[in-house]
Amino acid sequence: MAKEKTATAQTIGRQELSRRIAKQAKLSQKQASEVLEATLDAIREALQNGDEVRLVGFGSFKVRTSAERKGVNPRDGKEIVVPAKERVRFSPGKELSEAVEKK
Repeated sequence: MAKEKTATAQTIGRQELSRRIAKQAKLSQKQASEVLEATLDAIREALQNGDEVRLVGFGSFKVRTSAERKGVNPRDGKEIVVPAKERVRFSPGKELSEAVEKK
């Protein structure tokens, strides 16, 4: 489903995404919305359990721990320690990367 690139990118939210899913999968918008929410819940739950979510052709989601690091408080310029924390990382798959690659 390649589309022509527009000069300005638009943000697609949950409602628009569920509308597009409904149209492509020939579902009602309510059903598509429920499918989208169930998918997002399943991804969220897997990440909370420390699992990696790999969608072949799309990409993978995983939780990584960032190291503690030094930073600077922008208000007063003093050094601060930014604590380590867990972050969600997304790595695009080959097909997704190729689909959005500018040629």
